[in-house]
Amino acid sequence: MTATGDQLGPVAACPLSDRCEVCGSGHEVDVATYDTPVGVFCATVCGSCIDQAKAPPVRGWATAVERVAAHCGHLGIDVDQMAALLHAERDQEVTW
Repeated sequence: MTATGDQLGPVAACPLSDRCEVCGSGHEVDVATYDTPVGVFCATVCGSCIDQAKAPPVRGWATAVERVAAHCGHLGIDVDQMAALLHAERDQEVTW
């Protein structure tokens, strides 16, 4: 999993928890997004885990799909629209 760029990044509708989903810290938490083979999801992560590129655990495909669908809801798009945005973003990376 990798952190993602702007178009699918965190928005105000993404929930912010009081604890990091990676290490459990309650210090300096923020919402970040992560790219998976099935799409992008948001998570509450502390600054230290973001800096170290540590991603929250996603245990299984069903969980990944649920989290991606939830993030689509936060963005106000559906999974097909997310897929189109990801495809366009990846095509742009290849051409540069």
